[in-house]
Amino acid sequence: MSVIRVTIATVVTGLVAVTLAACGSATTPGGGGAAPSSSSAPAPPTTVPPATGPVTGVGTVIEVPEKGPELCLGPVRESFPPQCEGVPLARWDWAKAGIQEESPAGTGTAVRWGTYAVTGTFDGLTMTVTTSVSLALYDTVAPPSPRPMAPPELTADEWADVETGVRLLPGLLTSLREGDTGPVLVDVVHDDGTLQDWADAAFGVGAVRVTSMLR
Repeated sequence: MSVIRVTIATVVTGLVAVTLAACGSATTPGGGGAAPSSSSAPAPPTTVPPATGPVTGVGTVIEVPEKGPELCLGPVRESFPPQCEGVPLARWDWAKAGIQEESPAGTGTAVRWGTYAVTGTFDGLTMTVTTSVSLALYDTVAPPSPRPMAPPELTADEWADVETGVRLLPGLLTSLREGDTGPVLVDVVHDDGTLQDWADAAFGVGAVRVTSMLR
């Protein structure tokens, strides 16, 4: 009768192999899965993606002397006249724009502004206007939104890294984390999907929701 001898070293080696295999197949709970490590995260885009077709933006159009008209898609400072930084507009015509305001003579700086829905082409830097409608006359219809993915389960430090990372996005207007468990909601000037794809790859699907204000 043959005798099979199993040494302690053989048992330990087998247990280690089983343990490593189990660790390798583990996944992080949550809709987005585990966030990529910082070492594997791709570099963020450096330019605002251009639009391949006509887009519309809703906001304040303001013109300051020697600067030209701009479409402000983000926050506007409440002052008189208002102040904001926006997308430069080509072929903007105040005569066709309709309702507008202008700082009165003698206030120092002649500023003209109004709120509009502006449609045109966008090359990543400048919007060339084709039509505009006063916001008072514009029927705003929210576009259908895809069902959001559940954010990944991240630590407080990892969420802080996400909030810091999205500040590198070109054309960033605002960013805000929704509660303690995310996601981080980001508004940008324009995204054709490039910025959202980067955020998914850098932080995990569902960690960041990018909204394009030109769409």
